[in-house]
Amino acid sequence: MSRNIDREEALRIAAERMRLKKEREEREEKEFYQRITSGTPWLVFRIIVASCALLAILTTIDQFVDGPSQKIAEDEWKIDRNWEWTWHQIVEVDGYTFAPELKDWLGRVDNSMSLVYSPIFHAGKKLRYKIEEDDSTIRKHEEIRWRSVFEWFPALQLFLLLPLIPYFFKQERAWFNFARLASMYFVFPLSVLLILVALL
Repeated sequence: MSRNIDREEALRIAAERMRLKKEREEREEKEFYQRITSGTPWLVFRIIVASCALLAILTTIDQFVDGPSQKIAEDEWKIDRNWEWTWHQIVEVDGYTFAPELKDWLGRVDNSMSLVYSPIFHAGKKLRYKIEEDDSTIRKHEEIRWRSVFEWFPALQLFLLLPLIPYFFKQERAWFNFARLASMYFVFPLSVLLILVALL
């Protein structure tokens, strides 16, 4: 009888320890959640979210709105002979690279080239020129800059908006902390780096 009582007492003590441990872990999780969603850590995260959203808006405006254009003389562009691409011609204009298809390059009208810049970042965006299709038909052609943020729409903008998910759907869950850290240490720095490299 006393052995059963000792056993029951041991089970009760073990259950009480487990309950106290669980309560302590829940309390620590709540404190951690409160710490990362208030004060300086949350302010830093909000700044990163706002910066990413602003970059998404600015790059979208640059995508759809043309800035100033500059007429390009015949001696201000060159063909990059280091590339051997069967169906494209690699052209460098003012340090920017364009890759028009040969069918859109061979009939171009001399001295009709102009370089269009983006309005916000003032980066080379499009190469405009005229193409003579036959003796009586001339059409305008625009070539988007090769390997630039202007080719990455809307993937770049969606990537930049990822930090909004943990911002608007914050919960006491492991995914929230992971998404918050990923936004701060992966999405934001990589986005800024990609934009700088691709625009300049």
